[in-house]
Amino acid sequence: MDAYEKGVDKAVNAVEKVASGANRLYIGCATILANLFFMAFCLWGVYAAYVSWQLETNGERTSGTVVRLNEQDDADGGCCTYVPVVEFEAGGRTYSFEGDTASDPPQYDVNENVPVLYDPSDPNTAQINKFSERWLMPIILIPAMIFASIILTFFMIRAWRRGSDI
Repeated sequence: MDAYEKGVDKAVNAVEKVASGANRLYIGCATILANLFFMAFCLWGVYAAYVSWQLETNGERTSGTVVRLNEQDDADGGCCTYVPVVEFEAGGRTYSFEGDTASDPPQYDVNENVPVLYDPSDPNTAQINKFSERWLMPIILIPAMIFASIILTFFMIRAWRRGSDI
């Protein structure tokens, strides 16, 4: 009976080591995937900041008109936030774009004149020339994703070192 118990103990220990290794592998992979997710959002914020900066340094200023407000469903499936659609003229042609910020109540009224910055080489790249439209998203998104990544990584490394489940 003693040999049987030793064999069972060895098998249980082997299973526990494999489970611990699998859990550590799972924690490591989950940490990497979550950080890639945070990095993707951070890069989106960097891209938005880059576009805003390019328009600030190389863009042309003009005036545009809010031609309509597009309704968007909110995250809970309710209704509605409103995004302005702005038209402006550049080089004798009319261009339109959707604003970057949705709000309820709407920030703009139909037929309201708004300042516009656009890329003279590609007038389809344009933004309402207002701080909140151009910089708010990158200013919030980039630090939030970096902070979330640091917090997640701290707790995942802690769980990995302890060998505990997440």
